[in-house]
Amino acid sequence: MSIGPDVAAVGRIEAIKSVLRVLTQTTGLRLAVVARVTAEAWTCCAVLDEMNFGLKAGDTLEITTTFCNTVRSTLAPLLVTHASQDPRFRDHPAPRMYGVESYIAVPLYRKDGTYFGVMCALDANPAALSEDKLEIFRHLGDLVGHQLEQEDALNERDARLLGAHEASLLREQLIGIVSHDLRNPLNAISLAAATMMRLEELDERSRRGLRRILDASDRAHRLIRDLLDFTHVRTGMPLPINPQAADLHQLIRQVVDEVQLTAPERELDVVHAGDARGTWDPDRIAQVLTNLLANAMQYSPSDSPIRVEARGEAQKVVLSVSNVGEPIPVGLLPTLFKPMTRGTTTVTERRSVGLGLFIVEQVARAHGGQVEVVSTAEAGTTFRVHLPRGA
Repeated sequence: MSIGPDVAAVGRIEAIKSVLRVLTQTTGLRLAVVARVTAEAWTCCAVLDEMNFGLKAGDTLEITTTFCNTVRSTLAPLLVTHASQDPRFRDHPAPRMYGVESYIAVPLYRKDGTYFGVMCALDANPAALSEDKLEIFRHLGDLVGHQLEQEDALNERDARLLGAHEASLLREQLIGIVSHDLRNPLNAISLAAATMMRLEELDERSRRGLRRILDASDRAHRLIRDLLDFTHVRTGMPLPINPQAADLHQLIRQVVDEVQLTAPERELDVVHAGDARGTWDPDRIAQVLTNLLANAMQYSPSDSPIRVEARGEAQKVVLSVSNVGEPIPVGLLPTLFKPMTRGTTTVTERRSVGLGLFIVEQVARAHGGQVEVVSTAEAGTTFRVHLPRGA
């Protein structure tokens, strides 16, 4: 049985990279895979590899050497936190042959109930994975399976000259579905962690663990919001904004204080100049600043300061975020604000879907403004968001 068409079908799902990125974000594991699994073979269909495992689409493994074979046999989700110390798997080939210690997976089905394979994430390091992560995997697994069914339908319709626009629209809708369906389990995780944080008998180690859960949940919430905004724009809908009177000096101070709580080791300097009052959507401006700060912290040395400035001018307010570090390569500047783009050509451990700057520009445009960037080795990198004061 040829499984080449199945590999190609997964490869055509444009949102699959975002789905795999969500998996690494929510679990902390560095390798996420969608695999076609049969009784004879394990075949990689899509992969996000951040631990240099060397896996690529089309690669095959001996099925009996993988944890995915257990998922195929039981047709049930599987969670392994430390394989070499787990009585079930310490003699399994996976930790010995591939160095896999942590693993989480769910079976994948097409919409008609046909078994397809496995969606999994794994790592060479042990990981404190909780059962609630499986709920996120189940949601995403159902959605990927549904999209596989859509790909089959698209193949049939392509034979009848299906327009490229309609095919693209169907794929973009997956991102919106993923974003909506992830919110409920994430909200449950955040609520449970926040409730436990209020317990007086918690020791400091437990509090640190809960704080990491809350921080990871906050990052996932921001990622979901970016994905929803991306879906709005790519499906032709305007980015929703709710303009109201606001003072950017106050708003910036509030956002910086919130970011500082999650990154107390970073030096964030705030500078105010002129009158910064106007009419904007405060939540959207906070989203812009959060994305720019995350970008600045990601691409600057951890011991270097980041400068945030709001400067009032006659007809507008200019919000800028500056950091030192390696300049953005000149060749990347023309596409910097396109989705799924990053300001570096270097393969790193950084995890990001690549929507942050795209959303920054879309929010600026929705307010009648624009974004510019200046990046040099001498002066570092500065993003400036020009925001007309509005009505």
